[in-house]
Amino acid sequence: MKERIERLKKLTYIPQNEIAWLIEQAELSVKQQEIIEENKRQQEVTVHQFRQAQKDIQHLSGDRKRYKQALEKIITNLNFAITVAQNELEGDVK
Repeated sequence: MKERIERLKKLTYIPQNEIAWLIEQAELSVKQQEIIEENKRQQEVTVHQFRQAQKDIQHLSGDRKRYKQALEKIITNLNFAITVAQNELEGDVK
């Protein structure tokens, strides 16, 4: 392709078929640029979605930790209540 461009630069008259080729190459270049732009846009969207997912995971991890702590407190309180109830029952039986 470079050789063909260099040859065309040297010509004073450019034949119709060469002009058609130049137009075709220009159109191809425009299409390639559009594809590159679309790929960049999609990449930006993907990066944004990834970052949002990371934030969501961090948020959910924090929620999980808080729920786990609350559940542990409930279990501790229930165990205490069960122990008290058992002691009361044992006291009633004696």
